[in-house]
Amino acid sequence: MPALALTTRAEGVVFCPMGLVLYTACQSRGFVCEWLLEELGTAYEAVRLNLAAGEAKTPAYRSIHPLGAVPALVVDGIPMVESLAICLYLADISKAKELAPSPTNPERQEYLQWMVYAVATIEPMLSKPFVRSLGVEPSLRPGVATDEERASFASVLAPLRERMGSGHMLPSGFSAADVLVASQLYWASQVGLLAGVEDARDYLASMLSRPACVKALEHDGSQEQ
Repeated sequence: MPALALTTRAEGVVFCPMGLVLYTACQSRGFVCEWLLEELGTAYEAVRLNLAAGEAKTPAYRSIHPLGAVPALVVDGIPMVESLAICLYLADISKAKELAPSPTNPERQEYLQWMVYAVATIEPMLSKPFVRSLGVEPSLRPGVATDEERASFASVLAPLRERMGSGHMLPSGFSAADVLVASQLYWASQVGLLAGVEDARDYLASMLSRPACVKALEHDGSQEQ
């Protein structure tokens, strides 16, 4: 993907010759990227697009993300897409905080496993109830998921239960894997998929109380939906 040409803010695009610019939208996968950026404590600029108004479909933004989707991250003027790729990249380049085991660390294998598991295995289980919840009053969203969907979701969480009980996805403590897994659980909680799964609810509550997550949620505005 080519480097960006200079465009104006009125076009919904910001050119940052040095640094990080995150393109995101309310209740999107951009939330997980912003949470991780807050955990890293690194300087970044967030551009929040109005998807309903078509701001992600403009030619200017398509120069960043050809599909007109979010999130996208511009790193020193070069764009990258896919939330998992963005999180893997950010965690690896962080110097201030160690949120990803090094390639020679024995925990690297498990870390990569849970990073991918969150997106490839947990997230697909959310899609149907989450889509049905759109436009539903917040107080009614926990009843959107069916009993069958709750049972299927609980089975997907089964391999994580030991880790959730210990408080973190890795034996050494908090990592970017917790950000990805907890983000999926947060969305699952909104549509009632965590009903009866107490260890997941306790783990999620712990993750949501982290200052970086609180800040990202405030920015995202999803708690107000």
